[in-house]
Amino acid sequence: MTTMDWTLGLSAQLGTAIIGRELRFLPSVGSTNDLLKDAARAGAAEGLVLVADEQTAGRGRRGRSWTAPAGSSLLVSILLRPSWLPASDAFLLTMLAAVAAAEALECCGATIGLKWPNDLQIAGRKLGGILVETELRDDHIDWTVLGCGINVNWDPRGDPTLAMTATSLSLALGRQVERRTLLTALLQRLDQRYLALRRGARTALSEAWRARLSMLGQPVRVETPGGVLEGIAEDVTHAGVLLVRSADGVCHPITAGDVTLRVQDSGSQAIG
Repeated sequence: MTTMDWTLGLSAQLGTAIIGRELRFLPSVGSTNDLLKDAARAGAAEGLVLVADEQTAGRGRRGRSWTAPAGSSLLVSILLRPSWLPASDAFLLTMLAAVAAAEALECCGATIGLKWPNDLQIAGRKLGGILVETELRDDHIDWTVLGCGINVNWDPRGDPTLAMTATSLSLALGRQVERRTLLTALLQRLDQRYLALRRGARTALSEAWRARLSMLGQPVRVETPGGVLEGIAEDVTHAGVLLVRSADGVCHPITAGDVTLRVQDSGSQAIG
């Protein structure tokens, strides 16, 4: 059965300056990010967007799999060429994708938080994630692919393990959500945020990202490449580094790791 292209005509309706000037729809794909990285290396223009109805070999952070059955999710990757951005500021693009996705979801009536560094959440449960992959040239960015996967019309309650940590937009709102509407909002918000960043709005972007982080001020458990750390998630830097203060008073900068809230009356447990 052929999947209908529900993105037809959308590119011309967006009104964006950069993102979505070319939009390609794929009924089924292994990974939208992988395909778009190949396109980037082949010289594809900035703003190219790939949308898939089904993804069979997607990836999240730290190489985790991300699969999505047909019709269930918003699966999109966007190509940017921010050669004006130093490599040292690359994390701003992760902030940009996360903030724009949260803003787009709120257009549908949801209240969105962020789990450091880039998971989208509703009421502490994972709604989606961001995967940003970048190739550098000298000290600047050659190209970046922003991948976004959002659970839209999907019900995790058939799997008790998933139901404890994951949710979907339709489940949270109590109604089905049109993916075309959400995609339109996402691409428009990304375009607006990207243009603002190009004009120099770094502080505004990092503050918008920080304001949505749900774990700040909370007791957390962090699994890092160097071991497990417990403490209070005190703050983040403008570069996206998480600052966790352990019981001995030492402040630890975290650049990579899995962070979960510690529920103090029942031990440490992952809730997001």
